[in-house]
Amino acid sequence: MKVCGYLMRYDELALKGKNRFFFEKKLISNIKEKLKEVSITIDHLWGRILVRCEENMEVRRQLLKIFGISSLSPIVEAPSDLSSIQEEALALVPNRSSTFRVTTRRVDKKFPLTSRAVNIEVAHFVLPKRPLLKIDLDDPELELGIEIREEKTFLFLEKESGLGGLPVGTSGKVLTLLSGGIDSPVAAWMMMKRGCPVEYIHFYSYPYTGEQSKEKVLDLVRTLSCYQNKSFLHIVSFGEIQEALQRHCNERYRTLLYRRFMQRIATEVAHRRESIGQVASQTVENISAVSTATDILILRPLIGFNKNETISLSKKIGTYEISIRPFEDCCTLFQPQAPATKARLLDLLQEEEKVPYKEFVQGALSHIETLSV
Repeated sequence: MKVCGYLMRYDELALKGKNRFFFEKKLISNIKEKLKEVSITIDHLWGRILVRCEENMEVRRQLLKIFGISSLSPIVEAPSDLSSIQEEALALVPNRSSTFRVTTRRVDKKFPLTSRAVNIEVAHFVLPKRPLLKIDLDDPELELGIEIREEKTFLFLEKESGLGGLPVGTSGKVLTLLSGGIDSPVAAWMMMKRGCPVEYIHFYSYPYTGEQSKEKVLDLVRTLSCYQNKSFLHIVSFGEIQEALQRHCNERYRTLLYRRFMQRIATEVAHRRESIGQVASQTVENISAVSTATDILILRPLIGFNKNETISLSKKIGTYEISIRPFEDCCTLFQPQAPATKARLLDLLQEEEKVPYKEFVQGALSHIETLSV
């Protein structure tokens, strides 16, 4: 039996009411961009998207990396009459020792039989010719899905889960502080799942961190780019700022001062790119003290995750093995022996007055390297 394409379902998009068309149109646009090197046609059906092409595992893998698709099935099609549906069902269902059921969704309400009646008629036609199959309506090993539509009827044996979420591009753009660790790539992926196109900013402390550290971050962005169609990485030289903070400021506040400088620089980049920013979380007090360095919304998509949940998701999306490469990033440099855990904003402001922070920020902004990945 020759597969004629892939039938895709979505869940959240169906709840968008009058805005539903906008979300569906963006999802179709993302599919076209992802599969632009493949000969396909796309049919937009009510509640479904059908990509017509020959069975192709690479196409299937690419579709399963597109946010907005909740599940996918390779399908065959038949004219929407009972005898044709029965013949196609027989050709599709293998004769193997397995439990079995038929599940029909009758989208075309003009079809003369109910969904339950179709289930019965198809099963009665198939089972005598497939004697190794046994009916199990509760938990079958093999399930024949049938969708009856006015145009055609689609039949399938597989229903593979997709990423779900919203199509990238249906929410506002975000700028993610990408450290090279485990958390920030997962945070970026979570924002993509909510429909946000993601750009990245990385603070690079040459000569204290080498080219391997930068390449590690590039590999993370390349991996994450599989989930959106284009990515930009902004690389900021941060070593001079860290040296000044080490020389002139109280050691206890060093990490928080790093973060406040990162916030200021990222804020300027975000405004220039019409983005909003995101960073990782710390204690409640430190979050408050760091966040005052920026005037734009900070999103913290991992705020409800524990470390094991973050690690598990990083393995699923393919960033974990890159994140654990043993190359230092700027956040590991000049670490204090006893960092402040409940910093006061007043103390941080006093420490910042010890260095020309505005000059440092402008200097960093004037030497940003932006890469399209």
